[in-house]
Amino acid sequence: MLLKRLIEAPSGSIAKTVLLPGDPLRTKYFAENFLDSPVCYNKSRGLLGYTGFYHGVRVSIQTSGMGTTSMSECVTQLVEEHGCRNFIRVGSCASNDRAVHVGDLILSIANANESNCIGEPLSHYDFVPTGSFDLIRYAYEAAHQHGIPVHIGVTGCCDLLYREKDRPPLIGSEMEGTGLLVTTSKYPNVKAFVMMTCGAHAIYEDEVIPAVRRSQSVYDDMVKVALEVAFRLEREE
Repeated sequence: MLLKRLIEAPSGSIAKTVLLPGDPLRTKYFAENFLDSPVCYNKSRGLLGYTGFYHGVRVSIQTSGMGTTSMSECVTQLVEEHGCRNFIRVGSCASNDRAVHVGDLILSIANANESNCIGEPLSHYDFVPTGSFDLIRYAYEAAHQHGIPVHIGVTGCCDLLYREKDRPPLIGSEMEGTGLLVTTSKYPNVKAFVMMTCGAHAIYEDEVIPAVRRSQSVYDDMVKVALEVAFRLEREE
């Protein structure tokens, strides 16, 4: 029996640089509102994928699904079958850092792993995957250029969505980052980093993003910065 693949796309339909939201509705919103001439290349398993243009630069936005396993499988297929080389996770996270507020943009310099996805080749190391420095730098500079407040620090990746409040002091915690960074670390000349918007806070519980906005404009600043990184990558190469 053949298993249905996460990404079923024609050869050449996916760009070299890929943004990776977890939510398919968010993917659709980003593509339709920020890309010129977006074309949907994937609907397999509901993981919508689009390719379009940003200031003339070809960019794809591919839904990763929820959790490290889905992220890892998507990225493996994108690298090995479609030749993708640059990955930017654009997601949401929770935070318990007092300097961060709901709606703030976070850039992850390293991803402390609470997940179980490191795998046998790296299991004997205390491996903390890090983002590609030049991508993080491009994102930081783009955020400042557009007047977008940004926080930079160590984030966490976990397998459980609902956890106790007494957690290590991580600037943000989500469920896919380690899957991306561990997977891309296996390939030479592949770059990746994790950026996210704070969607919930353990301390400031009254700061809540309404459900109607969770797939929409509250994440606009994040995707603008991500697309500026994609544009600069193309210009620098």
